[in-house]
Amino acid sequence: MKSIPGKAAILAIAVMITSGLFAQPDSSSTHRQFSVQEVLVVASKAELHSHTYQLISTISHEEIAALPVTTVADILQYLPGLDVRHRGANAAQIDLSMRGGTFDQMIVLLNGVPINDPQTGHYSLHLPVSTGLIERIEVLQDAVNIVTRTQSASPRPSTTLKLTAGMNAFVQPSVAGSWQAGEWLINGSAEYSRSDGYYAPAPSDKEREAIANSDCRWANIYLQARWRELDLQAGVQYKDAGAGLFYGGSTDQFDATRTAFSSARYKHHWGSWSLEAKAAYRANHDHYEWHRGQKPGSNTHLTQTASATLQAAYISWLGTTSFGIEARNENIRSTNLGDTNRVNLTYFARQTFHYDRLNASIGLSGIYNTFFGHHYALGANIGYEYMPGSSVYANARRSVRMPTFTDLRYDAGNQLGNRNLQPEKMWTFSLGGTYNYKGLSLTADAWYRLGTNIIDWVYVPADTRRPYHAMNQQRIHSAGTELTVAYRLNAWLRQVKLSYAYTWLDLNLHEAQSRYLDYLSHKLVFGIEHGIWVSRDPHRTGVLAASWTLRWQKREGDYTSAEGIVTSYKPVLLLDGSLCWQNDRVKISAECTNITNRHYYDYGALLMPGAWGTLAIEVRL
Repeated sequence: MKSIPGKAAILAIAVMITSGLFAQPDSSSTHRQFSVQEVLVVASKAELHSHTYQLISTISHEEIAALPVTTVADILQYLPGLDVRHRGANAAQIDLSMRGGTFDQMIVLLNGVPINDPQTGHYSLHLPVSTGLIERIEVLQDAVNIVTRTQSASPRPSTTLKLTAGMNAFVQPSVAGSWQAGEWLINGSAEYSRSDGYYAPAPSDKEREAIANSDCRWANIYLQARWRELDLQAGVQYKDAGAGLFYGGSTDQFDATRTAFSSARYKHHWGSWSLEAKAAYRANHDHYEWHRGQKPGSNTHLTQTASATLQAAYISWLGTTSFGIEARNENIRSTNLGDTNRVNLTYFARQTFHYDRLNASIGLSGIYNTFFGHHYALGANIGYEYMPGSSVYANARRSVRMPTFTDLRYDAGNQLGNRNLQPEKMWTFSLGGTYNYKGLSLTADAWYRLGTNIIDWVYVPADTRRPYHAMNQQRIHSAGTELTVAYRLNAWLRQVKLSYAYTWLDLNLHEAQSRYLDYLSHKLVFGIEHGIWVSRDPHRTGVLAASWTLRWQKREGDYTSAEGIVTSYKPVLLLDGSLCWQNDRVKISAECTNITNRHYYDYGALLMPGAWGTLAIEVRL
């Protein structure tokens, strides 16, 4: 590995000085194209760079409100193309991936600000924001962007109080609100959640021990302020979770994390020119115990990431020309991974073209990492709006991912990192389109990915002490398609929605036990939201409605059970439902997931929760 040169060290210091600041990019889309350059700059954690992050799908606040969800991870599991693998319940730990990839390849953004951890992708969904504050969630290529409210529902303070209670002593009080005065918008939320664990049908003796150690407690606080082109946000989260069989072997594992982040953005215009400055800071403290309450086998990690970005843009008859630079510092202090620091420097340029209903963009970025040297990313996109609200597009990009600190340096249990790993390279090509007419909406996307030097953990039987090694796989091909059909009619048939995602991987790998072997090959989601009773004055006397979601998914590969038996994953069909009554002020809902109490596995030997029921009361002030 290379040492940090003097200039890079100076830039790292500058980044740390400005670490309390950053912001959200413009997340508007044209022809299903996310504000491409903005995502490149904000997401340039030197892991997944691209100038063409295509918008694949979205889910709105109204759609989220109809689902039986308490966390962002619960929402994402209903979206096509996403593989949301729970370790236990109550969002104790979530691994998010898509299109046959791994959880380390995903970028998670909150209002455009990346909250990923350079230590590991296990903590990508440690989000401090309440679901009640979310305006929409955008699914992009290799990224998910959570967007909070962009305007208040009322010029007066708008606050929602919610209390959710359910099985296994589950309780979740929360408050979320927005306040708008003139050009100021303030968003804020706070919530606390706890449970004694979860119920699962027909567990084995060892699984029963692990489920008894699945209690979870977490709290979130989030605050955001917007004024004209100034955007500030900050949040904190704490989480303590009994970790059952999270990492195999011991049934009394424990994991505690503390996360804080802040960001800011300011943009200024001079005629056709604009200049935007951004900065962000995130810290995550993780304490893990192999046996709960015992020091032997425990690890403690503290990661800190800080970034500063400067971007200029010029609008002409041709389109928009933009260019800029970003510096990002990543630091870790760990009892297992050691103490180390690396700096990523990114410079970029992008040109967009607009002609009538045709839009196109092309971009290039250079990435310098103080450990891995210089690399590049590029992308191009073209879209055509053949009728209002409907379009077709083609997209190509080359992305780069740097190894995480865990990939490089982990040495414990049965795993061994590899300090000689090289960055991943990925080519992605996609074709797609949308059709929207009255209440009917259709989307389709077909894609192909070619990855080289893909970072993987593979089984090496010759090493009896640490048999799982981090390695670069030579080449992986993957392809697939995603289709969504939705229809909205009236208050009685609010929405019928069907989505299907198919993924194929060429798994001609030269090592066995690859973590790519258990990818999600089929995912079908059918949902219906309908009215049961609608009064003549629904604002006062309310509306009674229900929603039902049927999910079928098939996972490839095998897992080793808690008893040490190699078992193939089986397809699973899950039914979730929600019944609610609401008027302008009050909403009362009864919800249940896995209504048919299916016995299934979605991550190794971790038995998933059975039927899980909750009751929620929500009051809008």
